Amino acid sequence: MRSLAHDVWRAFAHPGRAWGYLRGGALLARHAGLPLAEVLRYRRELRDDQEFKAHLERSMGDVHYVFPGATALYVVVRAIKPRVIVETGVASGISSAHILRALAANGAGTLHSIDLPNVQQGSVLPAGRTSGWIVPDSLRGRWQLRLGDTRDLLPDLLGTLGQVDLFLHDSDHSYENMVFEFERAFPRLAPGGLLMSDDTHLHTAWDDFCAKHGLRPTRVGSLGVTRKDGRR
Repeated sequence: MRSLAHDVWRAFAHPGRAWGYLRGGALLARHAGLPLAEVLRYRRELRDDQEFKAHLERSMGDVHYVFPGATALYVVVRAIKPRVIVETGVASGISSAHILRALAANGAGTLHSIDLPNVQQGSVLPAGRTSGWIVPDSLRGRWQLRLGDTRDLLPDLLGTLGQVDLFLHDSDHSYENMVFEFERAFPRLAPGGLLMSDDTHLHTAWDDFCAKHGLRPTRVGSLGVTRKDGRR
């Protein structure tokens, strides 16, 4: 209770962040089926991981970003403890790194990622860098990275894996590609598995897909989350 009160105090010490901090935590708690205090504990755990934080700061140099979506991914993976995760879109690897850090803390699970790096070179990826360059070497043992177009690689990958516990879309955000990935991944989700998508605000692909399948999605910022069985 003391640590929860401390988190609430820290949130309201910055009024502009308070609502997002608590609402985001509550939404994640609902989807993970955990008490809010436990979700906030995972947030603190990540915040206090000085080694991981230092690595990201060294890797990113003087570029400073805030990654609420990556924090949400860490919390979700810590909470539901998935064994098989599929991610489309890697770029620098900031989301991948947070997922892999959570898997390491869980002591189980593998992340399968697909990325099309040539499209991103010079925009998302700095010159001379490759997909996932931020991911620490110490976390790569649980990572399988495939390079290519998701339309070519995703169907075979999903067929090989069988069931997937968590699917994250973060690649080409065109309407057509988002729907393509959702339609391929959804049947492969395990019962109660999570379907997640970044940048759901760009158009209606996420909302249209969830409505078609009778799902009740929730957003944490631009990150969409829903369960296969439709429970909120």
